[in-house]
Amino acid sequence: MINLPFHKWKLNFYDPVFEAEFETHQNKIRLISFQMINLLVSVAALICLITFVIQQQPIQLIIIMIGVVGGCFFMLIVGKKLQPYLKQIFSFYFVWSQSTNVLIAFSGLNIPTFVFGFNTCCFAVGTLQYSDNRLKLVYTILTPLIFLWVFDIYQADQIQYVFQTIACVVCIGIWTYMQEYTARLAFSLNLIANKQKELINEFVNDAMFAISLDSRTRQFILEFQNKKFEESMNIKETEQMKNFLRQSYLIIKAQESQKRLTEKGLLRGLKLEEFLFKKIKPDTEQISQDIDNEIEIMYHNLITDQMMGMKIQIKQMNFGKPILIGIIKSEQVSNLIGEHQKQIKEHQNLIINFSTQIVSQQEKLYKQINKTQLGSFNEFDQIMNLKCLNLSIINYIRNYILYFKRNKISTQLQVYKKFQIYEYLKTIQQYFHCIAQYYEIRFDIFNHVDKNCQININIKYLTQILFNIFEQITKQSCYINNVSLNIIEEYTQNDQVLETRRKVEDSQSASKQLIDFKLIQFQFDVESSQLLDLSCFNKLEQYQRTEQDENYIIQEVTTCLLDCLGPNNKLQIVENIKLENGNFYNKFYFKIYSDQSQLEPSYLKVIDKPLIY
Repeated sequence: MINLPFHKWKLNFYDPVFEAEFETHQNKIRLISFQMINLLVSVAALICLITFVIQQQPIQLIIIMIGVVGGCFFMLIVGKKLQPYLKQIFSFYFVWSQSTNVLIAFSGLNIPTFVFGFNTCCFAVGTLQYSDNRLKLVYTILTPLIFLWVFDIYQADQIQYVFQTIACVVCIGIWTYMQEYTARLAFSLNLIANKQKELINEFVNDAMFAISLDSRTRQFILEFQNKKFEESMNIKETEQMKNFLRQSYLIIKAQESQKRLTEKGLLRGLKLEEFLFKKIKPDTEQISQDIDNEIEIMYHNLITDQMMGMKIQIKQMNFGKPILIGIIKSEQVSNLIGEHQKQIKEHQNLIINFSTQIVSQQEKLYKQINKTQLGSFNEFDQIMNLKCLNLSIINYIRNYILYFKRNKISTQLQVYKKFQIYEYLKTIQQYFHCIAQYYEIRFDIFNHVDKNCQININIKYLTQILFNIFEQITKQSCYINNVSLNIIEEYTQNDQVLETRRKVEDSQSASKQLIDFKLIQFQFDVESSQLLDLSCFNKLEQYQRTEQDENYIIQEVTTCLLDCLGPNNKLQIVENIKLENGNFYNKFYFKIYSDQSQLEPSYLKVIDKPLIY
């Protein structure tokens, strides 16, 4: 049995944090009572004020009632702002109300004694309940003694009223203690229940859920589920639980006798909801602790859109109302997750194969376009547009293929191709010019690298990155005036981090050839008439991914390919610099090494595993 976290006589929590949380919880309850008391008192005082005016009572009473009405109404308005101080306010209310009642009693008005005493007692009990604990004891003992002295009750012929008052003091003291003890007990049990729930979520490997029956709607309500159940079944709400119960069917074993089935009340094809409804009905006996508590079901998996089998242990408990607890053993959860992952991989492979076939057909179309005989410049221009459109489609589909294969890209053997960067730029320039012409954007390429500079890199990955960045830029073409691609050469003489292999075999001449190890920057300069939305580019960096974004696949692929090209795996951005002509300038750039084969292979094996946290 867990000991309560508060002292049962001092009525304070051992942990100051719990005490602060309890006071915050109590202040919410105090606020409701505070608003109700102020509303009722203001209405009652307003009625008394009208009555006093009609009866032409003394001006002192009328002024007091005006003050009470105004004060209570003001407190009703500003009650939420006073929530942290309500304990002190209720303590003041008690003193104020008792003092006011004494003045009214001495006013000489013809007031019904019992009614006045009952009303003042109710108000006193209501304010005393939410006062400061240290003042409750003082108020409970001193207030009756002071009243006995004020009303001159300390006389021999009225000694019975003195003893009656003492008995009432004891009764109010016990009642006040029980009220505070009950409030702290309820709060403590809620804390313990939350801690136990955290332990279940962290250390219990079996998937668990608890359901109850709503007597009004005659439908099941999801009372509790641990994280394991949420992860394996993807059920977090009552409506999802209802669908699961209605789409699941019991499996009846063939070896069971008909008599046994009749006793269990089962029929082939019985829904899980109907079975549990029979078990939870109050007019039937509780589930016994035997093997009949374990049932086997077939349920519809929404992820794979298939029927799957599973065993559930059902236990019935009483928490003020009948509760059914379902337990799915941990080995089944692992099997379910493994089965889901297997089927997901199969679907991914189907998508990859299908997309690969589409790309293959598009490449055949591209080759066929190249064989077309040209008769005029217009025909040549149209053919080039078709080629670029076809390349754009291939690039789009290839993004999806790489997305589904992104976890394998870093472990695959890289295919490097050696070429002159000048010739490479001439090849891709046609594509960029064609796409820019379609979006009515001016485009230029400026090569600041030596014309004979060679690079040895995975050219497909580099091309995919450039195409993706450019297409992301063109999505805001209505604001863009011109775009330029600048290739800048940098040296890495002081870089001591990378280990290099300087000699690379030339596959064509079978001779040893040395490639200068340089750092080359690819930079897109964009000039626009308005500020550009760069949120899609900001998410290209690693660990900043949002699946709800429509550009998520392009972001993932670009980030993954930048990882594979080398350590400088981030797209750098210079955002919205205002120019003298009123336009805005943006710069997007990334850096690669001229010879990817000289990078230490161990880097490529651990790019997804950060070494420093």
